[in-house]
Amino acid sequence: MFRSFSKSLRMMAALYAVVFVLVQSPVAEANPKYASIVLDMDSGKVLHSSRADKRLYPASLTKMMTLYMTFEALESGRLSLDQHLPVSRNAERQPPSRIGLRAGKTITVREAIRACAVKSANDAAVVLAEAIGGSVKNFAKMATARAHSLGMSRTTFKNPHGLTARGQLSTARDMGLLGRRLFVDFPQFYNVFKRKSFHHNGRTYRATNKLLGKYPGADGIKTGYTNASGFNLVASAEQDGKRIIGVVFGGKSGARRNRHMRNLLDKGFKLAPERNLLANFPVYLEMPVPRANPKYNAVRRPGTIIADARKGRKEDAQRLAALSRVVPSPASVSTSKARGSYAIQFGAYRKRSAAEQRLTEIRKLRKSTSLKRAAPVVSVRNAGGRPIYRARLAGLAKRDADLACRRLLARSVDCFVVIQN
Repeated sequence: MFRSFSKSLRMMAALYAVVFVLVQSPVAEANPKYASIVLDMDSGKVLHSSRADKRLYPASLTKMMTLYMTFEALESGRLSLDQHLPVSRNAERQPPSRIGLRAGKTITVREAIRACAVKSANDAAVVLAEAIGGSVKNFAKMATARAHSLGMSRTTFKNPHGLTARGQLSTARDMGLLGRRLFVDFPQFYNVFKRKSFHHNGRTYRATNKLLGKYPGADGIKTGYTNASGFNLVASAEQDGKRIIGVVFGGKSGARRNRHMRNLLDKGFKLAPERNLLANFPVYLEMPVPRANPKYNAVRRPGTIIADARKGRKEDAQRLAALSRVVPSPASVSTSKARGSYAIQFGAYRKRSAAEQRLTEIRKLRKSTSLKRAAPVVSVRNAGGRPIYRARLAGLAKRDADLACRRLLARSVDCFVVIQN
């Protein structure tokens, strides 16, 4: 009898545990707003997914796209970090979350970036959108087109901040892709996503992402919430050399969303492959947003020699001059057989020699017709006054680049497709 009673207790305990887990799970509650995905950052491999392709309201995850386009504008020279942007009446009128910008005043691009990434400020997002697109409506069209070019095929933007609008929809998979591209494409700016606070006009604003400093290795990326979306989060973390990215849509509360994300990240790290930077994976760098220096943010022509006014050292001038060169030169690319505007990138490195070595290793893989037509290029980017060298095969049509990269990924050669810049 005692044995039977003990067995009954164990069965009740097990049943309680199952019920507890189900109650904690957004899926088990038949939550129509829920979706999730976990990706390995290096390879893009899906480690977990649930309703990952369901179109849902992204809320302030939208600002990830606004920041992606801002970083592109910075890299191309259309904007500079210390450029003052005017605040329009439309920007001032945005509902919370905001930092209280006033029409007729200005805010620097640097401050607007931090306001969007840390505070999730809607007024700052509109300022950036108007600077890039001329208007919110035009920016939304640009953002949608850019999203589709990145492979975010089920995403449509109607505004730059994520406040609920008819037709503004995305998916967990698309937002995971975008989070990965922010990390891979803009390592010099990614540091902004790990900030726990920023200061503006005498006030200190705390980060909306409460995983920062609370989950081991968490360093981004973006939260979101509206009544229509529920509590959303794109989170990136690195542990023991592994880096993964998780996406959750539709949390019932910020706390429950965060708990669920912790569980997903824990699961992801167990499933993620070991990171082998010495083999086929590129070295992704992480650098802070450059400090104010007009010389670093100016638009430069290839071959321009830049004097380092702070130190006046010849070697520094030569180093900075390297930031405005592409090896081989753009002219040599344009005169090659390659005619497309896309490139396949294989890695980003601190030293040019490392990027050149990577391209040497890739040469033996250039067996397809499309890759034979591609031009090996070491593209140089300013990362806070320091160069980052990107190993690429350039001058491809998008279809050829996508096909070649998929074939390389199938052979465990990490790569991704970019628009040449």
